[in-house]
Amino acid sequence: MTTDVKKAGALSFRTWISIVLFGLVGQIAWVVENMYFSRFMQNEITKAPYATTLLVAFSALFATLATLIGGALSDRAGKRKAFICWGYVVWGFTIAAFSLVPMQPSADKVLPMVILVVAMDCIMSVIGSVSNDASFNTWITDVTNTANRAKVDTVLAIMPLFAMAVVFGGFDSLTNADATVDDWKKFFIIMGIMPTVGGLIGLAVMRDKKGIKPNRNNSFWNDFTYSLKPSTIKENKMLYVCLSGFTVASISYQVYINYLFNIVEQTMKIKNYIIPIGIIMVVAAVGSVIVSSAMDKYGKKRFYYPTIIAGSVGCVIIWLSKFFIDKNYTAELVLLIIGGVLAMGVNLVMAGLFTASYRDYIPKGKEGLFQGCRIVMYVLIPMIIGPLVAQIIINIHNAGVADENIVYPMELFLGAAAVLLFCLVPSKVVRDEQAKRHDELMKELQEENK
Repeated sequence: MTTDVKKAGALSFRTWISIVLFGLVGQIAWVVENMYFSRFMQNEITKAPYATTLLVAFSALFATLATLIGGALSDRAGKRKAFICWGYVVWGFTIAAFSLVPMQPSADKVLPMVILVVAMDCIMSVIGSVSNDASFNTWITDVTNTANRAKVDTVLAIMPLFAMAVVFGGFDSLTNADATVDDWKKFFIIMGIMPTVGGLIGLAVMRDKKGIKPNRNNSFWNDFTYSLKPSTIKENKMLYVCLSGFTVASISYQVYINYLFNIVEQTMKIKNYIIPIGIIMVVAAVGSVIVSSAMDKYGKKRFYYPTIIAGSVGCVIIWLSKFFIDKNYTAELVLLIIGGVLAMGVNLVMAGLFTASYRDYIPKGKEGLFQGCRIVMYVLIPMIIGPLVAQIIINIHNAGVADENIVYPMELFLGAAAVLLFCLVPSKVVRDEQAKRHDELMKELQEENK
């Protein structure tokens, strides 16, 4: 890499602080939404898988609509910071509000409580999607270029792991099988404070990229639907192929992630799970950063197939640990850690591969408008299909079992492994074409820095 390109890929300290701050705090909020709301539903409302499926699917739907609106508003306003910072402030209050939900309802009140939790989750997802999925991701596209996007997107991709480390390591005891109603209330209040404080700090730290101008050339409806129009898809085919790759990977992830904590704690019977999960998070995060640096240096082409295969193998290894439950605790832990590192690490690297590639194809001046299609393919589709696949697997393995006795099966990982292999199809196209686009953009950066 030449000195000029290195210079083009350099980001200021203030920019990195903003990336890490909003990336981490945002993911703390999403970890609560994606993993702990599901656990809250399963432990404190009902174990029936339909409730978790509804929670995830409706949240995804409202998040998608909010991102479409937020992306359009961000471009039309020519501002990102206000949407991000003030959005995070309000986001925290919507999380803290869960402390008010009545828990452990009687049988006749389960359905109303399911509806209430789903509705509150939708409100939380709307605020989070406008501030994070739409505005923050648009800001990331503004401030990055092809010389640093794989690195930045992988740094952002490991934020869920750091967020899990913060939430899981510091506050998981407030949500486990022995948690009381007061514990859950404390958990939601603490988790709500974090985004609110992060947004307030961001007001002093973050800066919008210079030169961004309001784009009101089209009607709001045209901006709202722009990235979903057949004509737009036809004109930007490779952009959508890149998105489809991570769509498949995200479906695979959603097959098991909403049940992960209860699988480890209840199905695998690992009560002291903080250490193995912590090892998985740290090794996966470090490994993904190393791989992302190699992707920026050598190009992404070499990484698609090995990454997909490694992810599928990792899920199968976790599944194999079922044969050691109650028989060989050490072997069970070793398989969980090895498989978990591969599965989690690959999910992070896939984000660096496909999201960085997708950003390379976004037309200048349309950064906010293309956040809508990203959320449709990264969130809406995976968070509907993945939980439905999970529900089918859970129901098959719990046929005739009462809701309170449902066990979440290890076969969820086999389902995830099978789904991930379908990612080989879009990977073939992206692998063959994206290298050309990368070279074109690198040449443009060299010209700009002469």
